[in-house]
Amino acid sequence: MQKSAKRQSIVETATQLFAQHGYHAVGTDRIIDESGVAKMTLFRNFPTKNDLISEVLSQRAQSALSSLANMVASKRSALERIKAVFEWHEQWFTSRDFSGCMFTGALAEFQSESSEITRIATVQKANLRLFIQNLLLDLVPAQSIALLARQIVMLLDGATMSAVAGDQENAANEAQAAAMSLILSLQAPPAAPPRRAGPAVNRRKRVSPSRSTA
Repeated sequence: MQKSAKRQSIVETATQLFAQHGYHAVGTDRIIDESGVAKMTLFRNFPTKNDLISEVLSQRAQSALSSLANMVASKRSALERIKAVFEWHEQWFTSRDFSGCMFTGALAEFQSESSEITRIATVQKANLRLFIQNLLLDLVPAQSIALLARQIVMLLDGATMSAVAGDQENAANEAQAAAMSLILSLQAPPAAPPRRAGPAVNRRKRVSPSRSTA
């Protein structure tokens, strides 16, 4: 196995283990055993466990955003593109290896540390908000975009937790319904069609013919 292949094997094995069991619960010995590499190989590529976690999260962020962008790009209208974000999450929630958000998990486990791990997890959330902001440009007024993007990310985070709790089938659809309501509430109502002019009505008072006097 080439050096780069061994490195990637370590990352992929660690990704699966961290996603399923968390970061602190998985030791380097288990990663070494399941990836099939020598201990020296692991520490040559990742001197500390936190270095490995950082690489896992960086690759995960890049692959998830790329996958999401590909799905969104296949849609034509602005509204369909927003809906595709929730469709992507529904596919993720119902996949066999779904076990929750690795970035939320990282923030929970390393919240007391100011580290590269928390920085990567925070940036991932910020990048998702920016991605959604761009999708909202043609849907709602400019002054509403930033707040609405934050609200949609909160809906997605909540849906992810709901899916972890067992509601994989409904979580994304219910979050999408809430997002659509928010979008609709911010859209300007359609202009009323102009009233058609009716037939002209002669409103002049009818004058009775005068009687002639004798």
